Amino acid sequence: MSRASVLLLALLIINTLLGSLCLAVAHGERDAPGLRRWGWGLLLYSAGILITLAEVLPFDLRKVVGNGLIAFAPILSTAGLLARTGVRLDRRWIGAAYALSVLPILYNHLGGHYLALVDFLAPAPIANVLFVYAAVPLLRRPPPAAYGAARFLAGILLFSVLVWTLRMAAIWTSVGDSNDRDRADLVIALFAIAQIIIAVAATLGLLWVEVRGVEDALRRQALADALTGIPNRRATLERFLAETRRAERERRSFALVVFDVDHFKRINDAHGHLQGDAALCHVAHVLDRGRGSNDAVGRVGGEEFVVLLDGVSGADAVPAADRLRAAVAATPPAAQELPALTVSGGVAVYPQDGRDWDQLFATADRRLYAAKHGGRNRVEGPPLAA
Repeated sequence: MSRASVLLLALLIINTLLGSLCLAVAHGERDAPGLRRWGWGLLLYSAGILITLAEVLPFDLRKVVGNGLIAFAPILSTAGLLARTGVRLDRRWIGAAYALSVLPILYNHLGGHYLALVDFLAPAPIANVLFVYAAVPLLRRPPPAAYGAARFLAGILLFSVLVWTLRMAAIWTSVGDSNDRDRADLVIALFAIAQIIIAVAATLGLLWVEVRGVEDALRRQALADALTGIPNRRATLERFLAETRRAERERRSFALVVFDVDHFKRINDAHGHLQGDAALCHVAHVLDRGRGSNDAVGRVGGEEFVVLLDGVSGADAVPAADRLRAAVAATPPAAQELPALTVSGGVAVYPQDGRDWDQLFATADRRLYAAKHGGRNRVEGPPLAA
């Protein structure tokens, strides 16, 4: 067995192990289509190498089938690389590119004019084009939670393109128009080592991207209210702290508004808790849809919601909060069983009403109950003299 065959066998084993690992990880509780497609691409590439080396099969058959699988493997791999970018492969262009890769191999073995060079070079261009195609979105619009990982992976892909290009040039120089495979043995062996390194690095890079994606999803899940989907109390507190830091830095104000659904206990008693949940979801949706682009809405418990109004003064805070109140009153619930819903609100302004969460929330909550005692479906804010 030649050096090239030994190292190709090592490449086969490495790719098989990495592909199996990716499929095992993707088969867990969280679906990971990127890892699954990348894993199948590695296994398909390994199958192609195995078939080309299997001397028990007829020479032409194993070369056509093996190189055909090797040419198809980067299509699956690229689909996996693009899974988290939002970019998808066009099947028509991919089909045409694959046909252009396979037809020279078929002609090489069925046309009566065999050249070893064709088998070596034909599968490479499609891999180069696809990996460049995948590297561009990974660099230009990487997954927000995996910026560094995506750049690393794109770098590996571009390095792979360089290696494959050098491999084609080296094989062309070594073999030329002859069928002397021994002259290409050293070149193939050296580049097999490079491919092993690339396969390991790219798989680690893709796993890095997936881990960052899972961490981001878990963080968003931990910060989202399970019922309404808007930020929960923890997320609202985090946003509040960020707003106070920015307000201190820029010497500006913002408002904290506490809204409470009017007569919520009656809704639960008259219509049941499922309809009560529907009422909370409706209010959350209306508040979230009506907020400003830099404002934040969160559910902080029971039927209470907090809205952080960005950059408003004391004079502007109450009208802004009242517009949200009016939006809830004017929007009928989707559930026909529910009556028209209203909310009452209390407004506190940073820094005049306090500089921390406890002070502002307590002030807003006190004004909320003043609004309820004043007839509900209204907003109370700081005294006009303030």
